[in-house]
Amino acid sequence: MRSLPEQTTIEMTASDGVELVATLHTDHTAPETLPLLLLHGLSQQRWFWNPVLARSALPKVVVLDQRGHGESDSPTTADFSVERCARDALELLDELGWSRCAVVGHSWGASVALRMRSLAGHRIAATGLIDGGVWGPRRLGPREVVRERLRPPALGIPEGDLWALIQAQPGMIWNEENREALRATYRVDDQGLAWTRIGMERHMAVLDGLLDYDPVDDLALDAGSLWVVLCQSWADGDMTDAREQFLVTLPNIEQIQIQRWVGAVHDVPLQWPWLVAGLLTQICHEEHPGKASR
Repeated sequence: MRSLPEQTTIEMTASDGVELVATLHTDHTAPETLPLLLLHGLSQQRWFWNPVLARSALPKVVVLDQRGHGESDSPTTADFSVERCARDALELLDELGWSRCAVVGHSWGASVALRMRSLAGHRIAATGLIDGGVWGPRRLGPREVVRERLRPPALGIPEGDLWALIQAQPGMIWNEENREALRATYRVDDQGLAWTRIGMERHMAVLDGLLDYDPVDDLALDAGSLWVVLCQSWADGDMTDAREQFLVTLPNIEQIQIQRWVGAVHDVPLQWPWLVAGLLTQICHEEHPGKASR
């Protein structure tokens, strides 16, 4: 495993006034590829990707704390729609001076990545969707039922109990590296009680934005290569699920690279960071490096 490359903190203001924070990882020894933007999932933050980055050899990778997450401490009244979050990410590319790149999102971040691809396909050479972006929660049932089903626990529990709950998740390989990757997801108050940093109100606002988003047209768009990873635990049973059945109906299915990772849990960047690192390398080599960025 490699040590993390050079890191530069980026602080910027989105066009609607929300303050955003990102980290640019630069490895001057890595072979030239497309620069890469990584987008975390709902309630997570940019350090979630550290186990993957420690196993990658890519020259330029930027990881964003999406609005309301990590150090991008936006107000609860902010716009948390998938469209607005995609525009945040595109404005980050402007800040970096990247005219063309690859983008990979996990879970909710995959929906944001997919929307970016539709808003600015000429800038997104390759897009990766890791266990998200394909089969949104809007297809799980009536909105209010799904909304309550996906409401997270309120927490406010002792910090030790929090880590015990996370460690007990089926399929997760737990170690200190993963704990450090998740530490910034939570805050601990003066009484030693742990809470999510995003908070319940913002969490539900992001979920509402995801419920409003329909990926069908964005998935069917012919704009750069599209990679889709479907995580499927051993307990899922049937090897073909609703997400894959939906994908094969798309008119551009022959242009979509579909991978089914059997035995993977949802947080596969923590479970199998080596495998995810290999996927990122594949995606970033989609285009001749000379066309990667200006």
